[in-house]
Amino acid sequence: MADPCIECGFCEPTCPSEDLTTTPRQRIVLRREMMRQQPGSPVLEGLLDAYGYDAVDTCAGDSTCKLACPVGIDTGALMRDFRHRRHSPREERAAELAARRFGAVEVAARLAVAAADKVTDAVGDRILRAVTGVARKAIRPDLVPEWLPQIPGAAARKLPSTSRGGAAAVYYPACVNRIFGGPDGRPGPSLPQAVVAVSQRAGKPVWIPGDVRGTCCATIWHSKGYDAGNRVMANRIVEAAWGWTAGGRLPLVVDASSCTLGIAHEVVPYLTDDNRTLHAELRIVDSIVWAAEELLPHLKVLRTVGSAVLHPTCSMRHLDDEAHLRAVAEACADEVVVPYDAECCAFAGDRGMLHPELTESATAREAAEVTAREFYAHLSANRMCEVGMDRATGRSYYSALLELERATRP
Repeated sequence: MADPCIECGFCEPTCPSEDLTTTPRQRIVLRREMMRQQPGSPVLEGLLDAYGYDAVDTCAGDSTCKLACPVGIDTGALMRDFRHRRHSPREERAAELAARRFGAVEVAARLAVAAADKVTDAVGDRILRAVTGVARKAIRPDLVPEWLPQIPGAAARKLPSTSRGGAAAVYYPACVNRIFGGPDGRPGPSLPQAVVAVSQRAGKPVWIPGDVRGTCCATIWHSKGYDAGNRVMANRIVEAAWGWTAGGRLPLVVDASSCTLGIAHEVVPYLTDDNRTLHAELRIVDSIVWAAEELLPHLKVLRTVGSAVLHPTCSMRHLDDEAHLRAVAEACADEVVVPYDAECCAFAGDRGMLHPELTESATAREAAEVTAREFYAHLSANRMCEVGMDRATGRSYYSALLELERATRP
């Protein structure tokens, strides 16, 4: 099949690595050149040496290039495929085992974050960075994240207590929100507590299944190109969601936009035929959409803040949910601003910890706009994207649903 790229460059302004390494167009052009070169060519060897970092490692994998491309080329998917191709069989087996035993992995991750909470000084941060640095060299840099001081503290060990009887929706707290807590120093409930509370206030109570731990949207494996692990978790979450929602009779509300995208769309190619049939009956709803469409009409706003700046995530662009984020924010703030240069933060789950320079480059223009003035609230809808923006701006980003809970609290 002929390469469809016409090198129009529409994808380039959307690419998080545009100012750091390469753009989608450049990735494709370099790949063409590598295919044109003869085996053993010094040019080919040089391109191969550089391509791993300049093209594959520093691709956020957000696929926003596809949204801008006139012919729908998904360079992010191509880079994920390259990541998969360079995995050894041993690495694939380890990733699959992590998926099969994700319950234990989740518990261990939360405990590790809780232990890191107790290390608050600069010396402690240097020790943690040194330890993770050694592990990255010993194992593989793109498998072990680097410790960053901006990483949030641990989530509460227990999720809020809810009842299945009379529930209007099943609430699925994403694993990132089961491991990491909210912004440090901000009083008030956790995100799961806020979703439960504000849904109850609106007369639309939600139910959190007791067996959500050990499940995931599969994006962890999908973004890194671990196909076997991706298949394990994709099928597990669909089978679980089918049971939780009584065969799709209740919507599944997900509280992280990237996880909503993962469960709604990205898991589909990895499902068995039977589970693909089940998936087609599920209603996957992002928590921001749930709040804007189902809760806001039944809520009384009792207090607002003067101003809020938003960071729409790239997953929200794929889901076409940006207007819902603005609607929730406008209910809570007198002035709502979306930065002109708001694009993907490139934190991409843990890629911002694997390659902090990628997030730093991707957020530079948006951060300059945000920090040029004061805002009372800095709102988004995905915990790790919020961490990326914290790092970029020095401000504290948090879910718009936390602000909605505060605005409507009696």
